[in-house]
Amino acid sequence: MRAEDTLQFMADFYPSIFPTRKHCLNFLFCGVGNGYEWVKGELVDEDGKFEKRYRLVEPVEKAEFEREQMWWDRYRLEQEMHEETGKRINPDYIFEWARLSREYSYIYHFPKNIRPDWKALLEECRQMLKEDGVEI
Repeated sequence: MRAEDTLQFMADFYPSIFPTRKHCLNFLFCGVGNGYEWVKGELVDEDGKFEKRYRLVEPVEKAEFEREQMWWDRYRLEQEMHEETGKRINPDYIFEWARLSREYSYIYHFPKNIRPDWKALLEECRQMLKEDGVEI
């Protein structure tokens, strides 16, 4: 499945787990044991059951996360409230990059035949990590 289509699938079917693009990239490239594997230059669900059952009517140019801006606004509000009052942050609005594993994270391990759309997504993830001060 195309990279952007995969993100759109994640956003559409699991919006509480993947409310933003950053959440998806973190899951796909940074964590370990995520249930995806490289096949013919693409990351695919290991059992592939969703790809067999569901197809987008049309491929998307860029995945849309319906409530992404709202999520980031609430995230900032939760951070500010925590800093000002010490109030505990709602766990739904906590984002932390997965601990990178040089041995297993796909950010480090990808095939030589990686498809251009997946390579672009991987580079986007690397850029986000750098912007957030995560050493790669």
